[in-house]
Amino acid sequence: MESIWTQVIGELQAGHSAVLLTIVATVGSTPRRAGSRQLVLEDGTTRGTIGGGYQEYLAIEEGKRCLLEMTSRLKTFLLHPAKAGDIGAVCGGEVTVFCQYIEPTQQRLFEIIENVAMLSKTAWLVLSWDEEGHWQQRFTDETPQQAGLVVGPGKSVYTEPLFYGGTVYIFGAGHVSQALVPILIKLGFFCYVIDDREKLLDMPAFAGTAKTSCNLAQFSRYFTIGHDDYVCILTRGHVYDYEVQRQVLPMHPYYIGVIGSKAKLSFVREKLLKDGFSAEEIDACHAPIGLPISAATPEEIAISIAAELIALRARQEGREKSDAVWIR
Repeated sequence: MESIWTQVIGELQAGHSAVLLTIVATVGSTPRRAGSRQLVLEDGTTRGTIGGGYQEYLAIEEGKRCLLEMTSRLKTFLLHPAKAGDIGAVCGGEVTVFCQYIEPTQQRLFEIIENVAMLSKTAWLVLSWDEEGHWQQRFTDETPQQAGLVVGPGKSVYTEPLFYGGTVYIFGAGHVSQALVPILIKLGFFCYVIDDREKLLDMPAFAGTAKTSCNLAQFSRYFTIGHDDYVCILTRGHVYDYEVQRQVLPMHPYYIGVIGSKAKLSFVREKLLKDGFSAEEIDACHAPIGLPISAATPEEIAISIAAELIALRARQEGREKSDAVWIR
């Protein structure tokens, strides 16, 4: 997946200037939250989205002006009906966008973004600018005292986490995994695929993805899964599912999902109970994996899993909406 950061690198490498639109603050109901980004290119095309509609159109036009003027600026777009500057949206909020002019001569920026594009764990972006539009940008693994937009006399600072914890460890490289991994990568999840069939790991769906070929019954000898991580157990049979789940449970990851029919899941559950795992530990796993949307094909199952991970990630990040509904 080509992230917005790798796209920025591509433009700089090609010798092109661009403007990176970043939502740095929102008030009320808005289509996208702070941290949403869109890249405005020299030819007038864009990459990514900050919410669509007329709001996005005006932001893109502002980005084009910044390109022509070779400058950066902060701009607020109102979504309140009947207010001066209203853009005709009905969300009832406002968004503040930093239009960040970038050019190939900014070699230091290129180096910084190139490093952050390779990260898979939490990193913080710190972006500051003055009233004349001069900006500085850095990335750090140190948690700041305050996140979001802070406006001070003559200078504004915007801080946000770029990556939110967990790697998604996917056990099994079969049809469901091949459908799932490209979706998760597009959604910004860092995936790690594990299987004992090395040929499957070479499938195009896993290109550019971290992967390991090892004995599934002994994978815990080689690496450990953390408390912020997600585990999707999608192996080719109940014996392999059991072996993986048996090793994963004591690691207490944020999420464990197991594919399978009720009969297979029951078989694995009984074996885990005999191993000494409590019913509470086992039942905390999401089995069957994914939201219950009557998925049947590998592609449909992949969508159901991705939807479940989206919801869990929002909860993990503390941005779960008050009206979120869980079917299970």
